[in-house]
Amino acid sequence: MPPRWKRISRSSLIGEQGIALIHQRVLDMGYLWYPTGQVEAGIDGLIELRDPMTGVVRNSIVQVQSRATEGDFDGETESGFSFVCDERDLDYWLNGNAPVILVRSRPRTHEAYWVSLKEYFNDTERRKSRKILFNKFTNSFDVSARDAIWTLAIPKDAGIFRPPIPRKELLYSSLLPVTRYAETLYVADTQYRLPSQLWFEFNKRNAKAGGEWFLKEGRIFSLQPLDEFPFCEICDNGSIERFKTQEWADSDSTDRLRDFVRLLNRCLSAKLFKFGVKFDRQRNHYYFRASEDLKPRTIPYTSLNNRRSHREIFRGYESTVTPNHISYYRHSAFEGQFLSLDASWFLQITPTYRYTWNGYHVDGNADERLAGIKRLERNGAVLGQLVMWGALLSKPPDLFRQYSNLEFGGLQVFRFGYGIDDATWLPKEENEEAVSINTSGELFS
Repeated sequence: MPPRWKRISRSSLIGEQGIALIHQRVLDMGYLWYPTGQVEAGIDGLIELRDPMTGVVRNSIVQVQSRATEGDFDGETESGFSFVCDERDLDYWLNGNAPVILVRSRPRTHEAYWVSLKEYFNDTERRKSRKILFNKFTNSFDVSARDAIWTLAIPKDAGIFRPPIPRKELLYSSLLPVTRYAETLYVADTQYRLPSQLWFEFNKRNAKAGGEWFLKEGRIFSLQPLDEFPFCEICDNGSIERFKTQEWADSDSTDRLRDFVRLLNRCLSAKLFKFGVKFDRQRNHYYFRASEDLKPRTIPYTSLNNRRSHREIFRGYESTVTPNHISYYRHSAFEGQFLSLDASWFLQITPTYRYTWNGYHVDGNADERLAGIKRLERNGAVLGQLVMWGALLSKPPDLFRQYSNLEFGGLQVFRFGYGIDDATWLPKEENEEAVSINTSGELFS
């Protein structure tokens, strides 16, 4: 009779490969890994926390159950997959007071994903279904999971301080520095009290006059020369005063600063108008006008990595109820506020959207639609809008868009030697642009 050799199944090898992958990932995190070596125990190993900065271990552990496969995950797509737990396993994992994580892996492709079982099945409906939905973007079991696992193992009242992660961090602010404005500010007496009266006089003379002026207490304040046509015909030329605009920008007078900002806002409107952007006084935001044929409109700009990119700034969305019917149009917009910080002036940009029912008039559900997309958008999508507006406003003047009364530098960027791992408190944002564009069509159609 031939000898009966001991056999090791393929599934056992894959299981060991899964354990080995977990071991490597835990070491990459700077933690310690202790395999149990007991196949029937229901727990494949323990992670002991170790502070990567000091090397101190704190006798805080996380229990790990591994489930490895060689083929496709159940219900696998590009973004996720599912896993149904055995009832007896689940009862075992949820008992006791130690945190337990499940790591689902595919060693062949070096993929590993995890969930905290007690946190995930804290929901009654989830517990009843025994089903876990893994997100490939947010559930990766790699170095990005380090801080989340630390938080899982350390009691909330432990009072342990973790030093910030030593890495270079770039923080992009919403501040655009004002690099240039008109050198001279003009003030003169005038008999006119309403802007409409001045525009009537300008139109009567077929004069093209800019809007960088305002009326106040019987006087006109302007960055346009008041001693030149057509302004010389609507003011008392003998009363014209000239000031260095810098004096108003640096003034300690609240009134002068308020008037200076008022003129900056007039300049901003004039500058943006050349790019097809209008100002809505009632809603206090600047927005891209609709295209003439109401078709989607995109503009080119330079992204953060200095690549040429395009952004959709106007688009109609079809109704989900009535086929071939545009329910509403969405316009890229922003709220702008001029701020004085450390003797310098900045424009603070707050990206937003404008919703119209025909490309021109505000939609009846505009506020609800805006609230809906604000709930959906994450940091990446908002940053994309911010960068687009910053690139547009800081764009060097060209032959068709020359405007010297107001110029901006690039967005303010701050560099730090320490950073925050966003993956531990925000979902990953690879597809956020798609969320901001595609899901908004489903709101209030």
